[in-house]
Amino acid sequence: MEKTYEVKGMTCVICKGNVERALKNTPGVLSCKINLLENEASVSFDETKTNEEAMAKAVKDAGYELVIRKNEQIDLDKIRMFVSAGLVLVLMYFSMGHMFGLHVPSYGNYIQLILSTIIILLNFHHYRSGFLALFHLRPNMDSLVSISSSVSFLYSLYVLFSGNPSYHLYFETAAMVPVIVSIGKYIEGKNKKKAAKTIRGLATLIPMQANLVKDDEVVIIPIDDLKKDDIFVVGPGESIPQDGVIISGSSSIDESMITGESLPQTKTVDDEVIGGTVNINGEIRVRITRNSAQTTLSKIISLTKQATMSKIPVEKFADTVSNYFVFGVIGTALLTFILWMIIDKDIEKALNFAMSVLVISSPCALGLATPAAVMVATGNAARNGVLIKNPEILEVAGKLKYVILDKTGTLTKNKLEIIDLKEYDSSFLNVLSSLEKHSSHPIAKAISEKYPDGDLNFDDFEQISAEGILAHIEKDSYYAGNLKLLSRFTKEIPEDINYAKENNYSFICVGRNDQILGIVYLADVLKDSSVAAIASLQKRGIVPIMCTGDNEITAANIARKLNIADYLSSVTPQDKNRLVNEKKETGKTAMVGDGVNDAIALSAADVSFSVANGTDIAYATSDVVLMTNSILDVSFMVDLARKTMAIIRQNLFWALFYNALFIPLAAGAFYKSLNLSLNPMIGALTMSVSSIFVLSNALRINTVHKEEIRKMNKIVLIEGMMCMHCVAHVEEALKNLGADVRVSLEEGKAYLSDTALTDEQIREAITDAGYTVTGIINVNE
Repeated sequence: MEKTYEVKGMTCVICKGNVERALKNTPGVLSCKINLLENEASVSFDETKTNEEAMAKAVKDAGYELVIRKNEQIDLDKIRMFVSAGLVLVLMYFSMGHMFGLHVPSYGNYIQLILSTIIILLNFHHYRSGFLALFHLRPNMDSLVSISSSVSFLYSLYVLFSGNPSYHLYFETAAMVPVIVSIGKYIEGKNKKKAAKTIRGLATLIPMQANLVKDDEVVIIPIDDLKKDDIFVVGPGESIPQDGVIISGSSSIDESMITGESLPQTKTVDDEVIGGTVNINGEIRVRITRNSAQTTLSKIISLTKQATMSKIPVEKFADTVSNYFVFGVIGTALLTFILWMIIDKDIEKALNFAMSVLVISSPCALGLATPAAVMVATGNAARNGVLIKNPEILEVAGKLKYVILDKTGTLTKNKLEIIDLKEYDSSFLNVLSSLEKHSSHPIAKAISEKYPDGDLNFDDFEQISAEGILAHIEKDSYYAGNLKLLSRFTKEIPEDINYAKENNYSFICVGRNDQILGIVYLADVLKDSSVAAIASLQKRGIVPIMCTGDNEITAANIARKLNIADYLSSVTPQDKNRLVNEKKETGKTAMVGDGVNDAIALSAADVSFSVANGTDIAYATSDVVLMTNSILDVSFMVDLARKTMAIIRQNLFWALFYNALFIPLAAGAFYKSLNLSLNPMIGALTMSVSSIFVLSNALRINTVHKEEIRKMNKIVLIEGMMCMHCVAHVEEALKNLGADVRVSLEEGKAYLSDTALTDEQIREAITDAGYTVTGIINVNE
């Protein structure tokens, strides 16, 4: 069995190690992973050999609390903190009131004793955790706090009852140090929750109930009672409870919380929907296709949590330093006390410096420096539709020199679409549409989506394997298919077929009897984001390389459209693997793919990306899954990795610099020369601030956002362009109107993105530049 429990009392990486060690040493526990930022332990255990009570006892003996059953109750820790803080203010009156001219009664010293005792008892969890950890020779931050506070209290107790008026009481220090630490931990906990916000937010996307269709009636049931193949209804504004396929209705679905895409997606019958997304308008009925543990959202949450529990190499270094850090601090404090006793023979001064060393050191800041950044990074990635399965790649992704990209399904849609037409007769489109709407072939589906309005009623209809479609109206034969089908009716082969062969396009000839009505050209077209994705990689100094099993003509055509200089055609899986290994010798190399034939190369790459619509084996062998299927997310991942590693370096520098500067200051290294010293209370406050700084700095990773994709929405057909000077003139004419434009001399076309310009404005600008507009295609219409 595997379960996740809350763990109370963990403050630093040393605490994490103590809890992990306690659980692993429990007979029957098979494995465990500790998430310091979420204060959780994921434990796999054999129920026949151990139980939750035994694990809880092991954790308690180590000085922490394993919460087996969560109860909705008052937050006692918070109440203790506020009560303690109030008592400290009263204690300060009796300990320091005379410094401000306030009347302090003669029995004030005994009130200090009583108040400090109450405060220490209220915060006894610090002392229990600290001394237990010290007893097991694995001291943590609580050990430093408890030693400092206890020494202050015991020393003050001795002074109080010895009656020596020359010595001062330190009851306020004994009480205030644990209170300041508690307040610091409270604020730190708030920042931890912010860091884990994405993961917790994902878990709340699924609604608690679903509208199940049962015996033609709609019944409201708990989400946990849904099973595969159940049918549920989702109304406008409601969240979709489970992954499934629409069986009736259509709507716009907001998938931004899963994929990061801000624009709603239009969904209709046979389209898949994701659990946790929101139905914007229209009622739909959905059949469940996956069990709850296999849904897209559950996989996202699981992968993201696993990533946050994994360690990257730089974190292992920080953990190693932290494990020896507390021993070093205790030794430094002891040495400080001895040296000052030798130098000044003043026990108060020696104790003050030693206690300051104990409470000012910050193993927490060092231990949180990396995991905080990793958690925020993986959360930000998940929120933007990028799943980081292996967080170690955060150290590599920002250093990429090459990105090798599979073509089909990665750069292209892996779906045939109409790219051009040759019309010889006015009835061409009507015949084409009328024929193809009767076929289930993928090419027929692509044509029917574009031209759905054919109105011919055929007497019969025949789908001929490997040839096309044949139908009749009385004595007339109508057909749409390849050359083999065309040859049944005419020996005349149109010259425009060569256009398809030159560009390696698929084509369909449409005819009536021996008359050819027209030709439709189809190809696997680029994804909307592919051109922007390649440009984005190049802008970051990364070299994109395209690999495809297609022939040279297709590869060259796609590479030209993408502005990719390096590409390989007719490659095998072994060729891709060989290329990855070659490029790795000269720089960090990533592989992006979606199929079985990419699996070897994905495994070999320094960083591997798979698109979500790819095969399971590509998904399994990749480090990162792109949920939006957009290669533009590779650039987002590069930006995220660079920012994350910069934050980690800053955090580690701060943690090491802070301790290197403030521990000598606390030890009195500058007391004789500069008269600089620190009170233990100031030390405790500074220590808390250092941890808060590290967490707050990690939250800046959330400022990394995706680039906006500017979608092409107009294609202008232009005659008269003869050279690149002509291209420059057309670009200048359109850019002067504020257009985002790319002009292709070879195609004789201008591609405009996200433009609000009218056709008349575009036509006039190009005409004034001395060229002729033969047509304008509005892509979104």
